[in-house]
Amino acid sequence: MHTLNFQASSSLTANRQASRRPAAFSVAGRPAVTSRVQTIVRSSSSSLDNVPLFGSSTSSLLGGGPSEAVAAPKPKLDDVPLESEAGMDYTALLEHLKAGDYRKADDETRALLIKLAGEGAIKRGWVYFSEVKSISVKDMQTLDNLWKTASSGKFGYSVQKEMFTQAARRWPKFFKQIDWVVGENNVYRKWPMEFNYSLDAPRGHLPLTNALRGTQLFEAIFAHPAFEKTSKGKSIDEIAQEKAKSTMKLF
Repeated sequence: MHTLNFQASSSLTANRQASRRPAAFSVAGRPAVTSRVQTIVRSSSSSLDNVPLFGSSTSSLLGGGPSEAVAAPKPKLDDVPLESEAGMDYTALLEHLKAGDYRKADDETRALLIKLAGEGAIKRGWVYFSEVKSISVKDMQTLDNLWKTASSGKFGYSVQKEMFTQAARRWPKFFKQIDWVVGENNVYRKWPMEFNYSLDAPRGHLPLTNALRGTQLFEAIFAHPAFEKTSKGKSIDEIAQEKAKSTMKLF
C-alpha cells in the first residue's frame, strides 16, 4: 500500500512540473507554437534595427537634423527684361555681353547713353551731365541690369555707386579701387587701350565713363533715380534674392 501511494504521489508531482514548463515539441514532433513565435519576434526585431525611420535622410522631419540652405538662383542674361521708355533696342548690348566681348559692350553702352540723352548729345557725340536726368528709370536700369547680370554683380553703374559711397565719396580713392588710374600720381589710364575688358578686371571697372572733363557726369549718373534704394524698380538680382529668401521660409 505504501509503495502504491509513493508511486502515485511521484507521478502526480512529475505531471505538475511538466505542466509548468513550455513544451519543446507539439503533436507529431512539430515545433511548439511558443518557440516559433519567439523566433519570429527576434528576427523581426533584428530586421527593424537596420531600417531608418525617415528613409535615407539623416535629418529629422521636425527640424532637429542638418538642413541644406537654398541657394539663390543665379540670374541669366536672357531673363533680363529689355525695357525702354525711349523705344531703344538693347539686343546688340545683350549679345555682346553674352559673347563676353566687354570692349564692344562698353562701346555699345556709350552709344546708347548718347542716344538716350537726346539730340544735343547725338550732335556733339558725348553726354553732358545735365542731360542724364532726362533718361528714364527703366532705360538706366536695363543698362545696369545687363552689366550686373553678365558679370555676376561685378560691373554696372549701381556697383560703381556702391563702391563710391564706401570710398566716402572720395574720387581719388574710388578711381584707385576700380583701377582707372596708375602710378603714385594717379594718372588716368589711356582710353581705350589701357583698360581691362574682361572679368579679370577689378570690381567696378566697367562700364567706362569719361572723367577727363571732370566728375560731373559720373555724379549725375550716381544721382539718377534708377539707382536709389527704393521698394520699386528692383534689379533682377535683388528680385532673385528675395525669391530665394521666401523659398527658405518654407523649410
